[in-house]
Amino acid sequence: MVFVLIMTGALVGCSNNSETSSESDEDVADPSKPLEIKMILPLFEEIPDMNNAFWTEFQERTNTKLDIEWVPSGDFDTKFDLVLSSGALPDVIWAPDINSPNLMKAIKNGAFWEVGQFLGDFSDYPNLKEHSSPNGWRFSKIDDKIYGIPRNRPSIDQGVKIRKDWLDNLGLPVPTTLEEYADVLEAMVKQDPDGNGKDDTIGHVHSYGGDGIHTTFAAGFGALDPAYDEDGGMIHYNLHPGYVETVKYFRDLYSRGILPKEFATMSTTQTQEMFESGRAASYTRNIWRAWMFQESIKKSQPDAEVIVLDLKGPKGPAVQLEPGVYGNLMLSSKLSEQKVKRILDYFEQTNTPEFFDFIFYGQEGVHYTLDDKGNKVTTEVGKTEIGTSVQQPLPLAYTTWMKSVDKNAPKEYNDRILEETAHFEEIGKVNPYAYVKSDTWTDLWPRYQNEWVSNVVKTIVGDMSVEEFEEYIDGLRNKKEFKQAFKEFDESYKAIWKE
Repeated sequence: MVFVLIMTGALVGCSNNSETSSESDEDVADPSKPLEIKMILPLFEEIPDMNNAFWTEFQERTNTKLDIEWVPSGDFDTKFDLVLSSGALPDVIWAPDINSPNLMKAIKNGAFWEVGQFLGDFSDYPNLKEHSSPNGWRFSKIDDKIYGIPRNRPSIDQGVKIRKDWLDNLGLPVPTTLEEYADVLEAMVKQDPDGNGKDDTIGHVHSYGGDGIHTTFAAGFGALDPAYDEDGGMIHYNLHPGYVETVKYFRDLYSRGILPKEFATMSTTQTQEMFESGRAASYTRNIWRAWMFQESIKKSQPDAEVIVLDLKGPKGPAVQLEPGVYGNLMLSSKLSEQKVKRILDYFEQTNTPEFFDFIFYGQEGVHYTLDDKGNKVTTEVGKTEIGTSVQQPLPLAYTTWMKSVDKNAPKEYNDRILEETAHFEEIGKVNPYAYVKSDTWTDLWPRYQNEWVSNVVKTIVGDMSVEEFEEYIDGLRNKKEFKQAFKEFDESYKAIWKE
C-alpha cells in the first residue's frame, strides 16, 4: 500500500509540479501585504482552529497568512517521505531528521534552497544568531552549508515517567537504577497495583515506535559515548556495543512480562493512550507532559501521581539530552528569492524571547491572567487555544526550561520539576548520530534497516539468541562499506567540533 501511495504521489508530482503558494510576485515583494506560507508540520494534539483568537493575533503580528497541513506526529515520517518522493513540496516543510537518507538525497537533487547564502554572517539576522540553540547552526550544516532553519528546543527534554501512586500502593521504593526499575515494573505487572482485581497492568511502553528502545535507556549502557573500531572509525549507534547491551536489557524486560507483547507494532498514539488511560506503569516522553498525563489518568484513577525518574545504568546515567535542535524547517527550491527572503524575515521576527513569551502564554486577558504575585495563570481559552501546535511554524527562540514546564500546572509543581531535573544537563549525553553525517551510511543503511529492526525485535522477544544477534551485529561492523561509513562519521565528528 505504501508503494502504491508513493507511486500515486509521484504521478501527482509530475502533473502538478509545485505545491507552493500562488500569490503574485508583486504581492510577495510588497511587505505591507500578508505573506502566504504553505507548510506541512507535525501535530501532537487536536487540529487547531486557525481562526481562533491566538492564531488570528499570531498572523496579524507576523503579517502572514498561514496555510498549514497538520500531520499527526506518529504518521509524519511516512508523510514526509511521500512528499519528497512526489516532488509536490509546500513552501516550508519540517524535516524531523537532518540525516534522513531520503532528505539527503532530496537535498542533493536540489529540492531545497541552500539558505546559508542569504543568512551570510547573520548581520541581517541577529535574532536567528543570538536566540538559537548554542549548537543549532553547527548541527544543521551539511557539507558546511545550511539547508534548513533549526527548530530550537531545550537540551533537557525526555524523561522516564512512572506511577508513584502504584509504587506506594505496593510499598515499593522509587527506583534509582535500571536494575531497580525492572524489578519494580515486574512487581507492578504481577501484583495488581490499581486494585481492580484484573491482570491487566502493562509495565513499560515505549513512545516512538520501531524497535521499542528509547535512547534514554541506551544512554545508561554507554551507547551515546563515541566508540571506535580497530581502524579508528566511529561506530554508529545502531551497531554500538552499548546498544547491543541495551537490547539484552529489553530482552530481559520482555521475558519478565514487563513489555506488551505487541510492542514492536504499536504506534506513538497507541502507547500514549495506554499510559494516559491508566493501564501502563511507565512511559518515556517529554518531561513537561508528566502533569498532563497525571491529570488525564486522574479522570479514571483519582489518586494517580506521575513522577520523573533519575536512573543510573551500568555505564552511566540513563539521561539523554537533545542536541538543542528538533529537526529543521526546509524551504522549497521552487520559491523565488524574494519569497525566501520574506520567509527568513518572518523567522527572524519571531525568534525572540518576547515572541516566545507570546507563543507560550498568549495574550494577557485572553489566554492568561496575573495572580496577586504576578504569576501568569492560564485561562480556559488559553488551555484550549495554546498547545504544542503553536510552536511548530517557527524556529522558536531557545530556552533551557520549555520542555520541563507545563504552563497549565501550578507554579509550585513546575518549580519542583525544574529543581529535580536541572542536573540532567550536567549528567546527560547527546547522541552524536543526531548530527554527524556519512554519505556512505546514507546510501548503505536503507538496505539493512528493516532487517536490523527485525533482528532487534526477534532478539528482544526471544526468537533470536543473544549470541546470534551479537554475531549479526559483528558481521555488519566488519563489512568494508560499514567501515568506510565509520571513517566518515569520525571525520564529520572532528569537523563539527574543530572550532
